[in-house]
Amino acid sequence: MTLRELREQNKKSRKEVAAALQVSVQAVSNYECGLRSIELWQVLRLAELYGESAEEVIKAQLESIRVRKSD
Repeated sequence: MTLRELREQNKKSRKEVAAALQVSVQAVSNYECGLRSIELWQVLRLAELYGESAEEVIKAQLESIRVRKSD
C-alpha cells in the first residue's frame, strides 16, 4: 500500500494531511509520489492520524518510492 492509498483508505484529503504535518499540499503530493521522503516525526504523526503503526507508514513510504522508480 502506498502513502496515497493509506490516505484514501482513511478518507483524508491532502489538505487535512498537510495541516497535520504542517507542510504544504504540494509536499504531501511529493511524499505520495515518492519524490520526497517524510521525516521521522511525520511518520509518527501519520501513524497517529491514520490509526496505523509507524512500521505501516514506513512501508507505505517505501512502496510509494518503489512504484515511482518502476514507472
